Amino acid sequence: MPLTAQRVAEVFDPRARVVGSGWFITPQLVLTVWHAVEGSAREGEPAPGVPPPRRPLSQATLAELARDRAGCRVRALADARAGRPFLDAVTVWWRPDCDVALLLVTGDLPHPAPPAGWAPTYWSEPDSADPVDVMAVGFPAHDVVAARRESRQFTGVVHPLSGVRSGQWVVTTGALARPTPGSGWAGMSGAALFAGDRLVGLVTADASGGSASVAELRAVPARAFADDPELKAWIRWAGGAGTWEYGRLERPEPGGTSPPQTPQSRQPRGGAASWTSPPALLVATAAAAGAALPLGPAPAAAVAGVGTVASSVRAWRLRRRRPLLPPLLLAAAPPADVTHDRGGLTYRVAEPGDLARVYTRQYLDATADRDRDRDTEAPSGPVRVTGQTVTVERLLTDPAVRHVVVTGQPGVGKSSLLEYVEATAWRWWCAATRTEAPETAPFGPLLPLRIAARELVGSDSVAAAVRPGARALLEAGPPVPGAQVLLLVDALDEVTRPEDWRQVMEILLTTAREGANGPGMECRLLLSTRGLHDSTWRSLASVGGVEFRLQPFSDEQLHRFVMAHQTGGAERLADPRVHERASARAAEFLAYVRGNGMLDLVRLPLLAQLAVGQYFDPGGEPHLRGRRVDLYAHAVAEFLGRFPQRQGPYEPLLRDRVEESLGRLRERYARDAPGHAAVTTALRGFLGEVADTHLLHGTPITRAAAELLTGPEDDDPYTGRTVAALLDATGLVIDVRTAYPRFLHRTFAEYLAADRLRDRYGTDPAAWGDALADPGTRVAALFAFDRHPAALQGELTRRLSADPRRVEQAAWLLAEGMCDDESRDRILEMLWQHPDERDSGADPVVHDWQQTHTALAHLPGQRRRLHAMAADPDAVPVDRVSAAAALAGNDPRGTELLRGFVHDASFPLRLRIGAAWHLARVDRQAGAETLARFADDTTSRYCAQAAARLADHDTHAGTTRLRALVANPYCPHLARAEAAVALRDHDRAAGTDWLRRIAADGGFFADCRVFAADSLGAVPDVDFPERTEAALLLERIARDERVDAGYRVEAAHRLARYETPTGVALLRDFAGGVVRGRYSGDAAMLLAQHDRAEGVRALGVIARAPGQDPRHRLRAASELAHYEPSEGEALLTALAGEPDWDDGPRLRAAVLLARCDRQAGVSLLRARIAASAGDARVAAARALAEVDREEGLRALRELVDSPDAGRSEKVHAANAVGDFDPELKQAMLRRLGVDIRPGGWFSV
Repeated sequence: MPLTAQRVAEVFDPRARVVGSGWFITPQLVLTVWHAVEGSAREGEPAPGVPPPRRPLSQATLAELARDRAGCRVRALADARAGRPFLDAVTVWWRPDCDVALLLVTGDLPHPAPPAGWAPTYWSEPDSADPVDVMAVGFPAHDVVAARRESRQFTGVVHPLSGVRSGQWVVTTGALARPTPGSGWAGMSGAALFAGDRLVGLVTADASGGSASVAELRAVPARAFADDPELKAWIRWAGGAGTWEYGRLERPEPGGTSPPQTPQSRQPRGGAASWTSPPALLVATAAAAGAALPLGPAPAAAVAGVGTVASSVRAWRLRRRRPLLPPLLLAAAPPADVTHDRGGLTYRVAEPGDLARVYTRQYLDATADRDRDRDTEAPSGPVRVTGQTVTVERLLTDPAVRHVVVTGQPGVGKSSLLEYVEATAWRWWCAATRTEAPETAPFGPLLPLRIAARELVGSDSVAAAVRPGARALLEAGPPVPGAQVLLLVDALDEVTRPEDWRQVMEILLTTAREGANGPGMECRLLLSTRGLHDSTWRSLASVGGVEFRLQPFSDEQLHRFVMAHQTGGAERLADPRVHERASARAAEFLAYVRGNGMLDLVRLPLLAQLAVGQYFDPGGEPHLRGRRVDLYAHAVAEFLGRFPQRQGPYEPLLRDRVEESLGRLRERYARDAPGHAAVTTALRGFLGEVADTHLLHGTPITRAAAELLTGPEDDDPYTGRTVAALLDATGLVIDVRTAYPRFLHRTFAEYLAADRLRDRYGTDPAAWGDALADPGTRVAALFAFDRHPAALQGELTRRLSADPRRVEQAAWLLAEGMCDDESRDRILEMLWQHPDERDSGADPVVHDWQQTHTALAHLPGQRRRLHAMAADPDAVPVDRVSAAAALAGNDPRGTELLRGFVHDASFPLRLRIGAAWHLARVDRQAGAETLARFADDTTSRYCAQAAARLADHDTHAGTTRLRALVANPYCPHLARAEAAVALRDHDRAAGTDWLRRIAADGGFFADCRVFAADSLGAVPDVDFPERTEAALLLERIARDERVDAGYRVEAAHRLARYETPTGVALLRDFAGGVVRGRYSGDAAMLLAQHDRAEGVRALGVIARAPGQDPRHRLRAASELAHYEPSEGEALLTALAGEPDWDDGPRLRAAVLLARCDRQAGVSLLRARIAASAGDARVAAARALAEVDREEGLRALRELVDSPDAGRSEKVHAANAVGDFDPELKQAMLRRLGVDIRPGGWFSV
């Protein structure tokens, strides 16, 4: 980042008549010295000032910050050259002890550049006592020309060990050309000192004490103030993350003249270097040394020069091989020879790219769904929305993602994903040299630190819990620009005790809040857990957390996994013959599990490992039992069966102690077991007790085992070794000689503890239903349920399936093969119950249709029902596609149906795109080709959606089409905006730039501009500059009178999510009459979401205004009844009798009243039916049917059958019946003699 005229600031305090210099960190922030602006801080406010506001940067926020402050003036050198005036500014942060201050520009910038266009400012400090060449630009009193101060650029030398006691460096420079009254350097204070492209300090004073003959200045080192949390908070607020970072001070190589290079412009290995290469440097220096010498032997001076160059070349080469990280941080890497032993259950390293794929989960903001009593509040915080499938590499390098929570089913590979991130990142960092750019690391400049969540229990911070060697990561500054610590916290769901959970969450939330402002490097979180409850999600979302869900194997990935498992990895698969045989065996395995209804089960990597090992067991014919519990039973039996062999290597004394402990265990748990099964029975009982204590109370495994074996008072020093040896010999507990031993996987602990959990749940269906409904306890409940006798299992299943609220929970038992035929049929019957067959007002039986019905798709009865729905031409098209998608993974007929839907032109194009996306999951080539064909139709409104779906399966093809679509001027505007949104998921810079351009381009339709601006600001971190840009763009659209009024209102509503005061003010103006007609009512309704009191007032004004259209008054009164029931219902009652209105609006008012107060509204409608005649009576009866279907239809039938009614009245009443019962309408019309054939509108 070189010195530029746009960044050099001139500072003027008009009250004190003091001139200084400064540096623009962002377009709104200027760094200068305190003594130049001392009078501009708020009177009585202590240093260093208050933190930045929570609201984004806007003109309203700036006006509020400038209130009650005596301002100063600032101007960039480039603006002075262009003749632009000074801008108002106020002091927002100051440190008198360092003589440093930060100014916030509150005036309108003449040409505000977006923060993304400004290079970050990297500060640094000398790493030795060697003098450092520096440069600065300021406005000294010496250079006054025509009564105006001129800028002066000077170079000097900083002596790092000078001024150590005072904290002020001495900078030596050339003397000024002529004497000046006072100090000729006055006005230079605040100038930024740069060593190359690193800011190292600020000039503060003239060291000569007024004597112009002494060329020495004082400067405060950057290290004295640059890490101040309040300073960093202000810079992050105005400029976003990465605007102010530490960067290592790069000294020029000996003999080199090029300045050091910034990380942003550093070339990767193999590219053009920024310094002269050694051969060129050698030739150039030798030529310079001997250019003026005659031919012949070189003089001694030239030889010495060449020798110096040779030593410089050697130093240059040594420097290139120097590690990128200092030794202190390299020591924090996990030891290279340590392997993550999972007892043979680790899936192949050849597959991490497929396993480490995550997607965002659809999850609406809690205020819109769950908190019914708070549904009038404005949405706040990030909202989880559906997104593209991305790799973990792409996820962690996305600057919009701060903290990630990886969720997923048990056994899907969450812990292995964190291990993969840690191992991959450290493998790169340990091999990286100074020639490598940190941005080329697999996950960017992230230094991972992995810790199990249970290790945080009992600690007051992360630093207190990590191993001593890794603590340096949390305390050190950034070793390279932009470096961050990635804290990997594994298995958050294994912290079970409520008090431990609260303590661990407090540590994590504190770490997340202080991640950018605490000491050392910025810290990001990557957590893993089975699932999140709403309260936990709200806490994590408040600090910028986003949930991503790890997906199981697709068919293609499972096929490759089985091949790798059978051959040992990718190296052997390179042999064509081995590849062919492995592919055949993998196809055989997939056919077997699909035919036995196990395909969805073995998509989980852990269960795939168990199933493949058991299926290809060399001891017998290929076979596999079809339930999850059977896979675990077989695996545990295998591990415990090898117990004697695993304790063989022990020394005799230790083996004797283990046998002695085993004897006590046999006496306790296997007294009645046959001799050949006594050992395994005893070990099962012992491990079950240990697992239950560990899961229920969080007791460490070794302590729980020791208390069971010897009692809590045992002080035998040999007990610890005995317990560790016994646990290790089981094969089910690993890391036994570390501080935190663990089971192979939490599901193994849940399987072993199933007997105890069964006893706790007992025979209460509600307890079992609640456990099955919670993803965190579902697997443990399934294991425990299997321990009940078959008769009791059947009774519990029948009681669960008989309760409509519990039938979806019983479906999990059915999916796991734990139901008899009678219960199976009952559950399927309830799940497929049509909504019309349920009692009025009853809750839906199935809350997650896709998940529940897909989980059951391996059952023959379920497959028949899914196929019947998908093949039914009278079914709703979206249901047909969903049914075919659920069927496709288990039945080829589902795949064929999807192929048909894709090519069926009678289906809406959006559904055809969705069908193609589902098809690509089972037939990647066919689905991707179809999506590509849809995306290539650039005249279609949905071409961008097809390209985005294509990118889920073929990233290159999808993103290539997205780039083409967003740049195509003939493509529909909304499709271009959608393409920009989807492109940002894969190329953040390009997608963001296109969203910015679309939102600012008046040639686009207004709805597309609003959509683009809102999408631009949809980032989880309020500190990101895109949110500020989005707010400015939305405000511009909302104030533009050329834009349609409806879109102006929508822009103001979305603006209120980013800049609440400005958006609310605009909505208030719109509701007050700035826009007319229905849009003023829309503005009032939206205003109530952000400011309830103002919105209610505006709705009341519109509902009472006699000149308003009746429809608008009714909408306002109905919405008012939602917020203030008594006031709204009174208005609706009055409007139902409005004398100046026709019957239609009055009846509508009565209907709306009935939806708020059923009794009052129905009474009005009954009275209207009784008092009306003719068509008015028909209209009143039809309105009553909208509220009370049965009573309204009865009134209409009475009119049709009434001898007093005219023929026209009867026909109209019969037609009104058709809105509720079409078949009854036809029968009535026939009875009335009306020709109902097409075109027959006359009486027979």
